[in-house]
Amino acid sequence: MDKLQEYLEMRERHQRDVNNFPIAFAFNEKQLNEALEKLSVKSIDECCTVHNCGDIIRKRDFKAYKDMAINHAKELNEAMKDPEFAKSAFRYEMDNHEYAINWDGDSDVLNCFGWTPESFTKVGISIQNAYLFARNEHIEHFRNLGVI
Repeated sequence: MDKLQEYLEMRERHQRDVNNFPIAFAFNEKQLNEALEKLSVKSIDECCTVHNCGDIIRKRDFKAYKDMAINHAKELNEAMKDPEFAKSAFRYEMDNHEYAINWDGDSDVLNCFGWTPESFTKVGISIQNAYLFARNEHIEHFRNLGVI
């Protein structure tokens, strides 16, 4: 299996885990009542938020959600140690976020991996080089398309 396919399968699996987690979203009273029903709780006091953006989970599920997020990050960070995997992942996200024509491309792409441009300076040189190789491929591809 090629590295891009490995990355895409990991992304899909992680997304499936999040989608299958008992979480609801509410932005008004009606949605809150629906969310409480979906989560099978009687009161908002049994719930909490993880992202502070309308998300609601049961307090008893918080540790499981946190563990899931930590495990996803560990798996991705371990895979990113492989320079070919990292280059494929970076290139995919650059293409996905229209890096060549986006004024905030580095931030958008690095955010997919839990990094900021500032924190990225602390990752290993092989990951930074993979990023540069991916950027060069992405830019060349967009030049060939006549976009830039």
